[in-house]
Amino acid sequence: MKTEKILIFVLLFVAISVNAQKIPQKKLNDFFKEAYEKINENKNIPQNINGAPTSNELQTAAFQNINKFRNIKPLKKNNTRSDTLFVGIPPTDSLIVTGNFFHDGPIFVYDKGILRFKNANATILGDLWVWGDSALVTADSSTLYFPQQYFYQRSLIIAGKGKVIYRNTTLDHSGLSHNLLLTDSAKMEMHNVTNVGFTTCGTYLNPELYIDGINEAGEFIITDKAKLTFKNAHTILLWHHFPKTSVVNYSFPKGDTVYSYVFNNTTPGISGIDYDVDVDTSYAVMWGMMPTTGSDITISNSKIRSIGLWFEGNDSLDVNGLVDNSTYANFVANLSDRNMHLINSSVQTWSLYPMDSTKLNVTGCILGEIGTEHHSQLQSSNIFVDGSGGYWWSTDTTFMLAGYSTAVNAIRSSRNSIFLFAYSTLNSGVASSLDNSILMVIQSQLPEEPQLFDASCVWFEYIGKPSSSFVDTIIPIHGSAWIDKTPVSLLMDFNYYSLYYQKPGDATWYAIAEKVKTEKRDEVLANWDTHGFTPGAYILKLILCDNTVDSNKAEAVKSINLLPGILSVNEKNTNTFNCEIIPNPINDRAEVSFYLNEKTDMNLLIVDALGKIVIEKTYGLDKGNSVIEIDSSNLSKGLYYCILKSGSFCEVKKIVKE
Repeated sequence: MKTEKILIFVLLFVAISVNAQKIPQKKLNDFFKEAYEKINENKNIPQNINGAPTSNELQTAAFQNINKFRNIKPLKKNNTRSDTLFVGIPPTDSLIVTGNFFHDGPIFVYDKGILRFKNANATILGDLWVWGDSALVTADSSTLYFPQQYFYQRSLIIAGKGKVIYRNTTLDHSGLSHNLLLTDSAKMEMHNVTNVGFTTCGTYLNPELYIDGINEAGEFIITDKAKLTFKNAHTILLWHHFPKTSVVNYSFPKGDTVYSYVFNNTTPGISGIDYDVDVDTSYAVMWGMMPTTGSDITISNSKIRSIGLWFEGNDSLDVNGLVDNSTYANFVANLSDRNMHLINSSVQTWSLYPMDSTKLNVTGCILGEIGTEHHSQLQSSNIFVDGSGGYWWSTDTTFMLAGYSTAVNAIRSSRNSIFLFAYSTLNSGVASSLDNSILMVIQSQLPEEPQLFDASCVWFEYIGKPSSSFVDTIIPIHGSAWIDKTPVSLLMDFNYYSLYYQKPGDATWYAIAEKVKTEKRDEVLANWDTHGFTPGAYILKLILCDNTVDSNKAEAVKSINLLPGILSVNEKNTNTFNCEIIPNPINDRAEVSFYLNEKTDMNLLIVDALGKIVIEKTYGLDKGNSVIEIDSSNLSKGLYYCILKSGSFCEVKKIVKE
């Protein structure tokens, strides 16, 4: 299938700081422009991939929603929301909650503050922060409900020497994935806990985590000098971070039932790590790895749930050939910045996490998750993201380009990032924008319109039907063209759209509709008058423009075939010649038989799928049964139309050359 060429030139964007102060507008750098150019007319749009993964409870973001807290700094009261509940100001402050409790906002337990839930049924519409030399939160025989509109909306952050202890308690995050952060010298204990929703936990610096009895522990990113202990736990995904100093030659045990598992720097085959993991009498334990730039990893005889590759520094790298659900006899990943060697091992999910100022060019992969951090940039083409490791996201001040690709999970922009989803398909999941980010959906198919949250913005432009029509008619061109932002956003909004057409090879674009000031959502963008046009292939171009002083624009293109006007005659017209073609599909020769009511001159035309006449002859025929022989030996394989025309009578038949 010949595809459209992306002709996007976007000069963006306004960013907003955390305290909603406007930052001067900046244009995208040359990398972004080059990224658009790399998606060119010679690449094919991938078809849907059969055998999409079945539902998987690990629909999580193993890195993005935790790493943003890694270098977190203490909040000050004047920087928090007006609805924040403080416990610990003054330092001797404490609060005991029993019975029903509701708080519309975050809770901040600070310094020496103590917050206790005892036989409580608490609903909290915000994050829970525990920070200080002796800040403490306990919950006993309680239910803590943190409602979420979307996954990873809520977080529990424990830092400093803060401590949290849950006993005989239910944690409910609307059944959705949520964040848990342990950093500095934080400590957390869970005893007989019911978890409603999947936990993604990041551990940094010197934290300690102790779990004894939980229905679904979640996933845990293990870094630095963290110490983690699990007993009587179910459903655990352990992400072993391997820094650049690490050298690993190891085989993971079976994870169905784990009675005794210890992983630290004293474990044979392990060096260059400082954390300690201890698992005792736990079930459904899954092994994950996060090797960084410079690491040297060899894994043998293991069943790996997920490998999330970290890319650090400012290198530019190509990534290709990584395929989910693969078994490797002897595989060395094609990565120039590290050694990743798998022997007699399987990998269910590969994920990519570029950080710092890394630039990745990703092609020809089937992946579980992709996400950009810090100032990184990623462009992808002809890949498939199956959602087995999370979703497809951008955050911080990054740029993500997804071109000619397919996903069956959510796509999301957050923080101050830009995510361009172009000429691609999202088969399931929701497209959304958070914080101060910009999500651009260009000539891509989604199951529903994108969702906006916080102070974000979404661009959406799509040229829909038809893909073919007829000359000498007026053709309604359907599609969408809009830019939306949330009420509190300081980003751009819609200004106008324009629609043009061009004959391939021409230098000039001709206007169908210019500067339409009304947004369109799956409506008629314009009516295209094709009277006097030559049949053949044309290109449509939709330009979407924002309302900033720079008039930033994004362009979407689509090809359309215009067939001869005579093909618009209904094949089942009662005024026909009762035409029959034998054989059909045809070979090198075929016969066209029909009946004539009177003597006539008959025009026979064979037209290809692009509307080009490849055979044209005129016959003088008498009344009665007639047979015309077609020499089709010079025709290529494909679809054709056989047209019989005499005076006001016309009949069209489809034929196929095999």
